[in-house]
Amino acid sequence: MISFLKNEVYLSKFLIFTSFVLLFFITLAVIYITYISWKDKRRIKK
Repeated sequence: MISFLKNEVYLSKFLIFTSFVLLFFITLAVIYITYISWKDKRRIKK
């Protein structure tokens, strides 16, 4: 029973860490896509 709770704690920490990593990569992707579309709009205006 104790080992099951220990594994549950590790799984919980792993899921929290993974969700933060995914959030970080999604944020970077959104910033990159926004930057590309901004550069494209500037290129079209010229």
